[in-house]
Amino acid sequence: MRSNPDTLESRMLGKLARPVWGWGPGEIPGPTPLFIGSLAAGERAADFLTLVSSAVRNDLDVWAYVKDVLDQLLAGSTDYESLRPDVWKQSHPESIRTYRADRKQRRRAQRRVTRPAQTKSP
Repeated sequence: MRSNPDTLESRMLGKLARPVWGWGPGEIPGPTPLFIGSLAAGERAADFLTLVSSAVRNDLDVWAYVKDVLDQLLAGSTDYESLRPDVWKQSHPESIRTYRADRKQRRRAQRRVTRPAQTKSP
């Protein structure tokens, strides 16, 4: 049964879940899909991973941030502005990761040294 190629589901399944070589008896086994189940499961996983990566990028304790955000959303909070990682970071200074700060500073300094000087052309 072929699905309509214009639907979101068929486009997602066509790009993400279709193996290169095929499935079934007599087929050369292909790679596994990126997610198994429904399209909604893939969207939920993407939302969750976005939340986690936002916490990592903002140097937050991932567990504390995700737990607090999910607890507030489940409690019915609609103040989404306060749930943004940069705003949440200001109100929860105890949840800021500092154990990699020195390594990040060294890498920034090293980039500044190795980056060629930019000159303006006349």
